[in-house]
Amino acid sequence: MVTYQVDGTVRSKPGPDDWEPILTTEDSVEATRVAHETEGTFWRRLSEDGRVVLPRV
Repeated sequence: MVTYQVDGTVRSKPGPDDWEPILTTEDSVEATRVAHETEGTFWRRLSEDGRVVLPRV
């Protein structure tokens, strides 16, 4: 099963260590929805099985 992770950061120019996990799920629809929310973060990114597929949303 594929695992999706959404990370977020409050930095406008984030470095590799500036990302905090927000959600880990096997539901791609939920992960995509959360990745596109903006509350509490400047940037969000979506990873699929550890590979970043949406680097900055």
